[in-house]
Parts: sequence; structure tokens; C-alpha cells
Amino acid sequence: MTGGVLVLDKPGGITSFQAVQSVGRILREKKCGHAGTLDPMATGVLPVCVGSATKIAGYLSGEEKEYEVDFRFGAATDTGDATGKPVDVRPGASAPESEVVAAVAALSGTFEQVPPAYSAIKVGGVRSYALARKGKEVPLAARRVTVREARLLSWEPGGFRAVITCSKGFYVRSLPRDFGERLGVPMTVARLRRLRVGSFRIEDAVTLEALKERAARGEAASALIPVVDALARFPRWVVPPYAVSAVRNGRMAGPWMVERASGERGTIALLVTDAMEPLALAGKDPMGLWKILRGM
Repeated sequence: MTGGVLVLDKPGGITSFQAVQSVGRILREKKCGHAGTLDPMATGVLPVCVGSATKIAGYLSGEEKEYEVDFRFGAATDTGDATGKPVDVRPGASAPESEVVAAVAALSGTFEQVPPAYSAIKVGGVRSYALARKGKEVPLAARRVTVREARLLSWEPGGFRAVITCSKGFYVRSLPRDFGERLGVPMTVARLRRLRVGSFRIEDAVTLEALKERAARGEAASALIPVVDALARFPRWVVPPYAVSAVRNGRMAGPWMVERASGERGTIALLVTDAMEPLALAGKDPMGLWKILRGM
């Protein structure tokens, strides 16, 4: 199995790790990893890096994400979603559509967000969710996040649906707490579906069942996106044949690099051969000089 990125339509009810394990079993590939965790109850786009593509997982996880979320009024849970224990229940509680429209619109922008207690963030070396499950207070610091777009899709007395486009580090499960405080009603995430991670869209995602069918026909490799295409948002530098060996050994020095780097405004570039074979990712150090970040 050649390396590449699989855009998986993760099913609900399993962790992202379990989803990756399933992909590995189907593809008979031991080296697999995901780029951006989805909660067990969540569905949708989960980029799975396969084989040599596991080296780029960290560069994909920072991509912008888009979610479709169903919020329900009347109950708040300790996790922020429907899988948690109720902590505030008010049957029949609701919020007017006009106030919901204003609350969703106000979400756009850059601000400090406190992550939910049930998260994978480490506190003193221990996962926050592990402390929360023991009933301990979890002091999590606010993180700077950006919501590029927040749009209301529908409203009804029992809740509403919205689409949210956000940066890395944004927690959708913090919204019931924040919206609830503004609207004055307990609420929770009833459904969460990720529609996009960077350029990877739900329309291009493959289910585990469909992947099994492809594998049975010997066509599983066709579901993988090549590394050069998965990293399409980065500038692509073609390394001259005489410099390929040096780049493979972690060196960038040479006239070709000076010429390319002098006009490059970005901070990361994908280095490829003239046959479009990925060689390495290069980036700027604190002094502004280019160096090899990750070999392929």
C-alpha cells in the first residue's frame, strides 16, 4: 500500500483512534494516524494518514475546519454533548429565534475560549477528561481561537442548527456553555458533523463500508490522496536533480534554494523532484533562514 491521505467519513459511536485502527485493518497497513480528533459521537471528515503520509499528519491537523451542529434546548450536560450526564434540566426551555440569530452572528471573530473540562488537554501530565471523570476541578486556560464564519441554518422551539467555520483549537462542545449563558437556557450539542478539514470535504469522504468494498475489489489504493495533493496549500518547490540527494540528507544549501527562497513569502514549502515525488517539507527558522523540517 503506497502512502497517502484517506478522507474518512467517520461514523458515530467510535473514537478517532478506533476509526484509524479500522482503516489500518482494511488496508493492511500498520502505519496510520489521523489529523484532527473527532469525538466519539461526532461524524464526518477525518483525514487518515496512511503509510509514509503519517509524517505530514501534524501539518494537516492545523487546517481550518467546518462543522454542522445541532443544538438542543432544555438540558445541559457535563460533557457539553448528548453523551454526558445532565447537570441542568429545564423541560420546555427555549430561546427566541431573534436572540439565537444574534448569538450565532456574534460568534464570528477572534477571541479567548475556555476548552470544556472533558477534553484531551493535559493538566499536570494528566488528560483533562480523566480528572473530570473523577469529579475534580479542571483549571483550563483560555485559548485564542478564530471563527471565520458562523451561520444559522434553521431554528425551532426545541433548538437550532448552525454551520461554524473555525481554526484549530476551537471546541464546539464549549458552545452550549457559552450560548447557554447568553441565551439563558441550558443546552447541549445533540449532533455534530464535520464537513471539512482544509481542502478535504465531506463530498469526497469514504465510509468504512465503502472502503471495505474497494479493498475486496483490490481498489483500496484509489481512495488515497497523494501527499503532494494533500499538501496543495503549501508552495511547491521543484528541486533540481543535482540537489535531490542533498535534500534527502537534510541539506538545502545551493543556488537553487537561494533563488527560490528569496521571493517566497510563506513559512513552509513542499520540496519535490521534477517527477513530483515529495522529498521534504522546508520552513523558516527564527532567523528567517530556510531549513528541512521533515523528510518524506
